[in-house]
Amino acid sequence: MTVLGIDLRSSPQHDSSVAILSESDMSLCELTSFKTNEELSRIVLDNRPNQIAIGTPLTLPSGMCCLDQACPCVSDNLTRKGRQCEIELAQMGISCFFTSKGSIITTLIYRAIAIRKMLEGMGYPVIEVYPHASKVILFGDGVPPKNSQASLDFLVSRLTPMITGLNGYSESLDIHSCDALLNAYTGLLYSEKSTEALGSDHEGILAVPKLISSQ
Repeated sequence: MTVLGIDLRSSPQHDSSVAILSESDMSLCELTSFKTNEELSRIVLDNRPNQIAIGTPLTLPSGMCCLDQACPCVSDNLTRKGRQCEIELAQMGISCFFTSKGSIITTLIYRAIAIRKMLEGMGYPVIEVYPHASKVILFGDGVPPKNSQASLDFLVSRLTPMITGLNGYSESLDIHSCDALLNAYTGLLYSEKSTEALGSDHEGILAVPKLISSQ
């Protein structure tokens, strides 16, 4: 029984990272990558995970059919920007990109939604996670800025004792593989009912680790 975590890139020209963890002992089964959606489908079919966790928005704001600024579609809630889960993240003091028209991650969101539909069509359960939120909740506010060597060193030092079998990979890990590991780890917590659900059923749920104060 395994959980598969994905750190998705917006373009199939770049490698997206995949981490596969065992549910039984939280050990690393595999670290790999894919470029195309077809390559991802083969990885999933080879491993048949019990849960897939993707660290990218997987839904649009309720009432919207797209993020095209030329389209007249609007959110059901005109008093807020983005999705309810993103509002709740902001209230927790956790920064994020809002899923809204003109978003700089529109291409990534469209690809993530297509992949979610593909994987669900294959019969696999998919949840949305957010590696930055997982980092802040699990490790505190002292996480260094993402695109830095200090951030990578910090994450490797925190993840290595948490995930059995990661020692042999510590020198080859990059930020994307670390985020894939965090996504898979959050997926494991979700399977153990150790996550909080942000957002709403009709718009989309984001799973984040439970805060210590709420455990």
